Amino acid sequence: MKKLKSISASITAIFALTAVLSACGTEKASEAPKASDAPKATEAAAKPKDKIKMKEFDWLEPENKGINIQKDLLAEFNARTDVNATFEAAHLSSTAFYPKLNAQIAGNEAPDVFTLHAAGKLKTYADSGKVLALNEYLDKDPAWKDRFISGAFNLLTFNDKIYGVPVNFAAATLYYNKDIFKKNNLEVPKTYDELKHVIDVLVKNKVTPIAMGAKDAWVSALFSEFVANRIGGDAPFNALMEGKGTWLDPSYIETGRVLQELTKMKAFPEGFLSIDNSAMTSMFQNGQAAMMVTGSWAINTLVNADSKVKDAVGIAKFPTFPNGKGDIDTWLGQPAFNLVISSTAKDKDAAVKYLKVWSEDKTQKRVGEEQGDIPATKVTLDPAKVPGLSKDLKDQMSTMKGMFIFYDVGLGAKIGDEYNNTIQSILAGKSPEDAFKSLQAYTEKNR
Repeated sequence: MKKLKSISASITAIFALTAVLSACGTEKASEAPKASDAPKATEAAAKPKDKIKMKEFDWLEPENKGINIQKDLLAEFNARTDVNATFEAAHLSSTAFYPKLNAQIAGNEAPDVFTLHAAGKLKTYADSGKVLALNEYLDKDPAWKDRFISGAFNLLTFNDKIYGVPVNFAAATLYYNKDIFKKNNLEVPKTYDELKHVIDVLVKNKVTPIAMGAKDAWVSALFSEFVANRIGGDAPFNALMEGKGTWLDPSYIETGRVLQELTKMKAFPEGFLSIDNSAMTSMFQNGQAAMMVTGSWAINTLVNADSKVKDAVGIAKFPTFPNGKGDIDTWLGQPAFNLVISSTAKDKDAAVKYLKVWSEDKTQKRVGEEQGDIPATKVTLDPAKVPGLSKDLKDQMSTMKGMFIFYDVGLGAKIGDEYNNTIQSILAGKSPEDAFKSLQAYTEKNR
């Protein structure tokens, strides 16, 4: 899945801090000291009250547009007179991020504010008392809490305590080609039975129903995660995240059967097991498939000038299943850039104020309009500055009842990647029962 990364520091913030210190040094210049007090007055002017120096640590990369937002935000924040602290940002690639963060925490040098992935990753730090619960601060400022879209804190909450503030979201969705649907007199499917009807009609008319690139195991796994949630709801995966669940849950076995049923129906292109994510996206982008299930990161590609479907792409919620426990308004994705406060932060109130500026309309508009990401708040974006697809996705997510995380993010590389490989094996013909038995044994060994 796409991950946020970074390597540069904020020069703008340093200049802003210098300006603030210089300004503080001249605050009392208008008071004419007595001759006898001149040395003392000069000394006081030369030594203004120092602000607390705090650190923020994240995985933003120089090419990520979010780093420009952060630089401006830091410059403004560090110039504020109502906060007795300044922040300096440090960045590292995602590969090196967690080892460095863990070393800092172990050495009692934890950054005051840092980023964490949601769900299982954040829970590890919350359970060990390394991050601050934010309920008290959110409850004191209900207007701040109310800014966020419905379900924004679901994957950042454990034992009713909220430990992080999301800045943006990455979400998976069902893309469909409006022209192909219109030509074949089809409606967007809202149920699995309706989806099968759409597939039957498209196959008869020699149209590839769903672009799929299972060579990259995470692509087909993403599709399967939607199916599993719609069948079994949140409980089976939540139990696995807590180390108590099992892959032998009937919802997973049924998920495997559904994938094999779709394969037999020729829902996927011929040779899809050897097609990668890039080729899958190109297939849909070139109008060679009626549907595709992937993340919001594909939007910019689909609306590029060279995209043959740029004016014909629609977004839909993934269908529900007969007797399924999952809700159509539950989304697959993650709060992608989450800020947390260290339990040892030098000034917790200042850290909270820093988190708040990431939630302000001005910042969130830039997240949506400049970064092209899904804002975490209910901010209104300028339609002229964002792709129509991004707006459609944001509008559909406004009724979100919950979100479940990409399995390989929530479960970690070992078990998450093995799940991806398991789905790949089922699509290649292995029985769902045998495949998930093997995954369960692997999970018990590596949990």
